[in-house]
Amino acid sequence: MLGRQSHDNLRLLARIPSMPVFNLKKLPRSQLTTTLVLSASKYIFLVLLLINVRSLPFAWHIRVFLPVLRLRLQYYLLRLRILFKSKELKAKILTDWGEGLCPVGANPFELVTVHHGWTSVDDADYNGHLSNSSYAKALDAARLKLVLKAFPAFARSGGWMALGSTHFHFIREIPFLRSYEIRLSIGAWDHKWMFIIARYVSFTKKKHSNATHKLHVDRSGQQLGTNNDSARPSKTLTTSSDFPRILLSTPAEDLATPATPGDTTEADYNLQAEKTKKEIEALATAQSNIPEPDGAVLHCVAISYICFKHGRITVPPSVILPCEGFSKPPSTASAAPFSSTNPPPHWKKAQALRVAPSGSIPAFAKFLKGGWRDVPEDERWWEDALDGPIEEQRKANLEVLDSVRRGMEGARSIG
Repeated sequence: MLGRQSHDNLRLLARIPSMPVFNLKKLPRSQLTTTLVLSASKYIFLVLLLINVRSLPFAWHIRVFLPVLRLRLQYYLLRLRILFKSKELKAKILTDWGEGLCPVGANPFELVTVHHGWTSVDDADYNGHLSNSSYAKALDAARLKLVLKAFPAFARSGGWMALGSTHFHFIREIPFLRSYEIRLSIGAWDHKWMFIIARYVSFTKKKHSNATHKLHVDRSGQQLGTNNDSARPSKTLTTSSDFPRILLSTPAEDLATPATPGDTTEADYNLQAEKTKKEIEALATAQSNIPEPDGAVLHCVAISYICFKHGRITVPPSVILPCEGFSKPPSTASAAPFSSTNPPPHWKKAQALRVAPSGSIPAFAKFLKGGWRDVPEDERWWEDALDGPIEEQRKANLEVLDSVRRGMEGARSIG
């Protein structure tokens, strides 16, 4: 029986037509050349496509908005898990998720987010280094990570951030195929602008193999950043109507702060421009002399100026920061540091603006749009939340960072 089946199988195999075999020697020379060129061109095209995949249409958008997509996925998964719970319980769970995104108790100058990148073929210049334009391209994604981590409540209320300008100081090149990190932190703020400092760093092969990627943690034990993906939003989740809507606009429209008065002479402009150049170089030199805690090599320092907008209304950073949970440290050294489990005194007042039963997201948006001006001066709790050592450091940092902005605005009339 087994032999008969084997015989039948052989007969079936014999009926299968043989594969056509092309004998290149028998092809005409012109047809052979065309065949080889087309075959080689196909593989060359595929290789070039693979090498430049990061520059394909929408590739930049995917990289920039990937953190938002991750956050939305967490949100929808949470809604799926609570699908069969009561309406009141759903609202509470979603509200707790949204409030859990806020950096409660964090020092605004200690919060750090980290964005990872590498010098690919399409990001390199003819010298084999990360091109100047690629620094700015990578910074777009890094800034959005910082926004998601530091200002989730503002985003939920419908606010957006406008980019006024960015200044780069290149210290040393980032070689081809080298991995690097962009470490962002808040440098200072005034009544309108917030100054974001970005530090481009990398590790040498020896340091990278020995470096232990640890969390950046503040004194309260709260995670402020990691070398793996520190800016990834917390795994706590808002309601469907107030899900974070992040909008970054550049160049900023109608954001110009009045510059030098009209009677200023050209000599004054030249002097201000020279002063600005020295300020940028001094800032970059000071930053480059600060050793990274993990021994990383500093390549570039960038300063970005952003402002917070609700429609066309500018919201002061000093109002937004306390609403997000940022706070000065406890008044006594022996006291427990502020955190989500030990919130600062003003946190309940911030939540009362947007959390039921006393508040809501629309009420919070109204407060940001100008309602804070109606609060009596002796009841403005947000001013007390960031005074003391935070205010002292803000003023010291602002003296350096704001001079760069003023100088660049004054340089508009030169030339």
